Amino acid sequence: MTSGYRSWEERDADVAKTKAETARIAAEAAAAAKAAETAAAATETAKLAEQVKQAKFRNQLAAVAEGAKDDKAARKAKRREQRDDDGTTFKILVNVVMALGLLAALPAQISYFLGLHHKTDKDAGPAWTLAPVPFFLELLAWVGVMGTRWAHRKGLPRWPFWLLTASLASIAGWINYAHGITEFGPVAGYALAATSIIGPLLAEVRQFLETKAAEDGRDLRQRARDRRAAREQAKAERERKAVEQAEDELRQELFKPEFDEYRRIMAAHPTGAISREAAWAQAWDTVHALPLSITAESLASKEAAREAVAAVLEDYDTSPESVAVGLLLADLLGPNNGDDGPTGTPTEGPSDGPAGGGSRARSGKRREAPTTLGGKGKRAPRLAVDPDSDRPLEEADLIKVRALAEALGGNDRLSARNVREAVGCRTKYAIRLRDAVRAETPTTD
Repeated sequence: MTSGYRSWEERDADVAKTKAETARIAAEAAAAAKAAETAAAATETAKLAEQVKQAKFRNQLAAVAEGAKDDKAARKAKRREQRDDDGTTFKILVNVVMALGLLAALPAQISYFLGLHHKTDKDAGPAWTLAPVPFFLELLAWVGVMGTRWAHRKGLPRWPFWLLTASLASIAGWINYAHGITEFGPVAGYALAATSIIGPLLAEVRQFLETKAAEDGRDLRQRARDRRAAREQAKAERERKAVEQAEDELRQELFKPEFDEYRRIMAAHPTGAISREAAWAQAWDTVHALPLSITAESLASKEAAREAVAAVLEDYDTSPESVAVGLLLADLLGPNNGDDGPTGTPTEGPSDGPAGGGSRARSGKRREAPTTLGGKGKRAPRLAVDPDSDRPLEEADLIKVRALAEALGGNDRLSARNVREAVGCRTKYAIRLRDAVRAETPTTD
C-alpha cells in the first residue's frame, strides 16, 4: 500500500512547478494575443494600403478620362476652327441654297411654260415643246459661275464671267418675277426672282473668297497681327511726317537760304537717292562752307569771345590754368577760400600767440595775400582803372583801321586781333576802334 504522504519539499516543488506552468501559459497567451493584434494591424495596414492604391488608380483613371475628354474637345475645336478657316460651312450652305433655289424655281417655271398656248387654242394641252425652256433659263446663270471657276484655276481675268453671270441670272429672275407675280401675286414674284438670282450670286461670292484665300495663305491670327503691325507702322509714319513737317517749317523760318538750297538738292536727286539729313548737311556746307550749325557770324563771335578772354588774362597777368584752378578751389572751399568758419564769420583763437598776433593776425595776413586768380607765384590782380577804357580814339588810328577794312574787303572782316596788330595797341582799345569803324562804314561785299 502506497503512502500518500509527501514532504514539504515535494509540495513546494509542485507549487513552483504549477506557478511556472501558469506563467508559461500566461506568457504564451499574451504572445498569442500580441501576435493576433499584430496580425490584425498588419491586415488593417494592408487593407488601407490597398485602398490608397485603388484611390490612386481611380484618380489616374479619372485624369486619363478627363485628358481624353479634353483631347476630344480640343480636336473638335480644331476641326471647327479648320472648317471656319476653310469656309466649309459657308460652302455647304451655298450649295444648299443653290439646290433649294433650283427646286423652287424649276417647278414654277415648268408649270408656267407648260401652260402656255396660242390665244386661238381653246382646249390646247400642255406645251411640251416649251418644257426645256425652264432648264435652259436656270442653267444660263450657272454657265457664268462655272466660267468664273475655270478662269480662277487658269489665272485668267474673272470680270467677264461676273458680267455674264449677272446678266443671265437677271434674265431668269425677271422671267420668274413676271410669271410669279401674274399667277401667285407680288410676294411670290419677288421670291421666285430671288431663287434665280441669289444662288448664282452666292456662288460667285464663294469663288471670289476662295480666290482671295488661295492668294493669301495667312490664318486669322496672322492677318490680325499683320493688320495691327500695319496700323502701328502707319501711325509711326504719320508721326514721322509730322515731325519732318515741323522741322521743315522751323528751318524755313530760321534758315531761309539754307532751306532753299536744301529743297534744290532734294529735287535734283531721284526720290530716295539722298536722305534728308545728308541733303541738309550738304546745303549747309554749300551756303556756309562750315560744319553743320556753324556760321561765319557764330565763328566770329566765338573768336571775339576768345580774344576778349585773352585780353582779360593778359591785363591781369594770369593764365587760363590758374583761372581754372581758382574756380575749382572756389567751388570746393567757398567764396572766401576756406577762411571762414561754419557760421560764415572769421575763426578767432587766443590772442597771445607766439608772435604776439595770434590767429587773428594770421587771418588778416591771409586776407591780404594774393587771391587764387593771381596764380601760383604771381602777383595779385591790379585793381587800377584800365587807361584804354577812357582813352579817346585817335584819328590816325581810325585812318589805319579804315585802310585795313578796305584792304580786307569790308568792315565786317575786321577783328580785334587784326586791328590790334595794325595799330599796335591793346585789345580793349582795338575793340573800340573796330566798333567805331564798323558803325560809320557800311559793309561791302
